[in-house]
Amino acid sequence: MDDGKPLTGLPETGLIDSLLSVLFPLRCVHCGRPGGWLCHDCAAGLKPLGPNVCPVCGRPCSDYTAISRPLADPGCPECGGRRLHFQRARAAFAFEGPARSLVHRLKYSGHRRLAHFMVEIACKQTYFILNEPGLTGSAKAVTLTYVPLHSSKLVSRGYNQAGLLARALSRRFGLPARDLLSKQHPTPSQNRLGIDERRQNLAGSFLLKPGARKRPAPGRILLVDDVYTTGSTTAECSRVLTEGLGAEVQVWTFARTVKRPAGSWAASENR
Repeated sequence: MDDGKPLTGLPETGLIDSLLSVLFPLRCVHCGRPGGWLCHDCAAGLKPLGPNVCPVCGRPCSDYTAISRPLADPGCPECGGRRLHFQRARAAFAFEGPARSLVHRLKYSGHRRLAHFMVEIACKQTYFILNEPGLTGSAKAVTLTYVPLHSSKLVSRGYNQAGLLARALSRRFGLPARDLLSKQHPTPSQNRLGIDERRQNLAGSFLLKPGARKRPAPGRILLVDDVYTTGSTTAECSRVLTEGLGAEVQVWTFARTVKRPAGSWAASENR
């Protein structure tokens, strides 16, 4: 794939999916029942997020309406006082139950076709970032890109799950997708790291691909990943994109970690 070039070579999956579904009938990724990627009961167990979320980081909050409040609020217990480098982040579902199973199956089990299903069910939510005022309705063009993997992990896994989601979104909305970022060195797992440790762990690990500057700079970039946890990864990628291309960055993920049930800003929480 050429650096900074559009994502090409995207196979048509309709016929392929039909044949594979006959040879290998789908089973629910969460409970194992036959019939589809998610059975009816497990699909009902998905927990959509929004519209009552922090307008910056997308943290759910029952007394907050994103489109009716300013784009910065120091009261958010997750992003207040942090410099995230993106304008806003949104996720389709809470990262638990069936949503967690979908992400893990896409990420670790080689089921690449699952990305298209995940994008479709995310798009069925009434609250979706590409339908929000100020993104696709803007005069500035929207370009999709995604959080990259280090080459060693890409080789071992065989694909980048965030890239698959970006491709599926590109098809779904007819938006251009470009391969803009690279990861220069592997980083230790961040599962048990705090926000400050995650930021230090990722510092300097992402760079613009050389070809990213050869084409006209995107007006707005939608950065795609599978899960938003603390925002440290997307913030570092957004910094590189903003400083390198002068673009406005917004973030979309299929799922988001919700540390505790939605409540008010006043709820006490460890930062």
